[in-house]
Amino acid sequence: MRFLCLPGAYGSSDKFQVQLAPIIKELTEDGTATFHFINGPCKAVPPEGFEEYFGKPPYYRFIEPDEDVEKTDDDDVLARIRDFPDCETPEDTMRDLMREGVASSHRSTENALKYLVKIMEERGPFEGIIGYSEGATVAGTLLLHEQRRLKKKGIKPMFKYAIFFAGWPPVDPETHAMILSDETETMIEIPTCHIIGSLDPYVHGSLALFNVCDPDTAYLFDHAKGHTLPRDKDTVKELGDVVREAIRNYDIHI
Repeated sequence: MRFLCLPGAYGSSDKFQVQLAPIIKELTEDGTATFHFINGPCKAVPPEGFEEYFGKPPYYRFIEPDEDVEKTDDDDVLARIRDFPDCETPEDTMRDLMREGVASSHRSTENALKYLVKIMEERGPFEGIIGYSEGATVAGTLLLHEQRRLKKKGIKPMFKYAIFFAGWPPVDPETHAMILSDETETMIEIPTCHIIGSLDPYVHGSLALFNVCDPDTAYLFDHAKGHTLPRDKDTVKELGDVVREAIRNYDIHI
């Protein structure tokens, strides 16, 4: 299976390869998968106080506040990670995060989708997609875009399987509203694997993403740590087995 890999905000293709290295090794040694990494289309600057966390530049992201919107740092939803809410349900948490005052990113979202579709056309085909953090949100949005495109234009979706590390729910490809399971019946229809950390301060975002995927084919994998990717040998082996089993069970052809 060939995966298109989307890094998190303020990351890069090179950094994501390092972060994912143990999993790459696990899935390439037996021929299960190959991986194609890309940068986000927008150059970025980390929120104040997070420079060391994201390492050395360059920094990229997929979605940013639209340029023609008058805004402050707090208007950027990613800048609000300093004070991430913790409400009764994952959906309530995400609603609180997206409260009034978040700058519009409609144009940026559309540009990100166009950017990814072009990569799919020029560097594909890909059978699977992997997203970490913001990359998971964008990957989910792209999957919904493919589902809509199938219904409207009859264009068969490229992706058959998705792996989400952390991440938040996708946005509607047309309205750009966040998709939440208690507000809509829209869901990601392909099989998905959701790698979460129960100690992740943003875990409600991951659970809200899980909740908008088909419950019959969505698998929740908890590595019991924070907003990171699993690296220890036993956990990586277990995750590799989950991916291999999904490919067999759902007849996902490599």
